[in-house]
Amino acid sequence: MAATGSAHAGGRGLLARLHRHTAPPVLFAPHSAPFWDDPHVSRQLLAAHLDPRTDAASRRPETIERSVAWLTNRLDLARGSRVLDLGCGPGLYAERLAELGLAVTGVDISRTSLAHARRQARERGVRITYRCQNYLALRDRSCYDAALLIYFDFGVLADAERDELLARIHHALRPGGAFVFDVRAPGWQTDAERGTTWSTVESGFWRPGPYLELTRHFEYAEANVHLRQTLIVDSDRRVNVYRFWDRAYSPKTIARVLESSGFRVEEVWAALDGTPYRSDLTAFAVCARKG
Repeated sequence: MAATGSAHAGGRGLLARLHRHTAPPVLFAPHSAPFWDDPHVSRQLLAAHLDPRTDAASRRPETIERSVAWLTNRLDLARGSRVLDLGCGPGLYAERLAELGLAVTGVDISRTSLAHARRQARERGVRITYRCQNYLALRDRSCYDAALLIYFDFGVLADAERDELLARIHHALRPGGAFVFDVRAPGWQTDAERGTTWSTVESGFWRPGPYLELTRHFEYAEANVHLRQTLIVDSDRRVNVYRFWDRAYSPKTIARVLESSGFRVEEVWAALDGTPYRSDLTAFAVCARKG
């Protein structure tokens, strides 16, 4: 009976922990467990970055190549131009930029992705400076011709973090330097980004062993923010919470944010490959200049 009672108590405790997460958390609440530096998850993320068949973590190689060609031409980046690649991951953009003769610095917080990036740079014979660093701690001053923040990273930041990052990028760029990034547009969510789903997995992205995955989506309409919250329950009944935030912007709202940090919007595109902007898009790219 004692063992049965203990099991019941454990079950009730688990249900109580799960129930706490049925309500929307405060805006931009963090993960409850390591994500980027979790050994298993970081290896899964790297594999997703390197998979040429999907845009799940990085865009497909052909898209990256189009974007690099467009950006280097549009921003007048020539051999020796200095480029800062923020959130560079395994170096998919940095490698291509460096092969064109640009001086590239890549910044990321994933040691696993950076280890791969450094190996690739050595094998391909290109010189790239990679730093394992939170880009909110950037301290560079007036040394880059362009800064890139690719694949919607701008929208994951709370107001204070966003403004802090913009200030640091502004300091890092030379006068007239370009800041290029992409963001979600209002209404970007599909049916896959709504409702609640659950599944049991023997081994997968989140854990090498069995786990229960519970995902719920929350909308914060007043802030144009979407949250995908995933709860992982492992075989020891541990509950970890992972939160993936996306803030949507329009060209007008992003212009106001940038102007308050000393940037002016130079151009808006549908994507980083220069596809012309349309008002019905679910995402767009921005080129801003340091004032």
